[in-house]
Amino acid sequence: MMPTVEIGSEAPVQIVPVADLPEGVEALCVLGEAEGFRFLRRLIDDWRCGDNRFDQEGEAFLAVWMADRLVGVAGINRDCDDDTLGRVRRVYVHPEARSHGVGHALIGAIEQHARQHFKRLVLYTNAEPAMHFYESMGYRRIIGHPQRSHEKRLTP
Repeated sequence: MMPTVEIGSEAPVQIVPVADLPEGVEALCVLGEAEGFRFLRRLIDDWRCGDNRFDQEGEAFLAVWMADRLVGVAGINRDCDDDTLGRVRRVYVHPEARSHGVGHALIGAIEQHARQHFKRLVLYTNAEPAMHFYESMGYRRIIGHPQRSHEKRLTP
């Protein structure tokens, strides 16, 4: 279990690995779709049909809880072509929880888990705010790759 993290003066944030879709993910999906993000619907659909449940070796799916409310999710998959490479996927933080350190804590937890399994992380985003967020966390932009926009080497 991941530790509880205090974020400023906000309620404690708990980041936990989950084996099932957490209660509240549909509400996050609706918020994401209102922002133009379709990846949470894909997460739900892929999970329900069994295509991706983040349950292979080295994989994980994390939920972020703040005051008993789901405020974020993120997953990591093993790359199908390179088992030293982890793919950060389906990262979403509730709009009201942004700019309070929740995203940094969530990606920090993903990276902590990934260090045990992978040498490098990659992800794809075409949203400028997300690009800046990842770059602020040490991810390097990849130019010209159709499925990867950023990468980060992990240190043991």
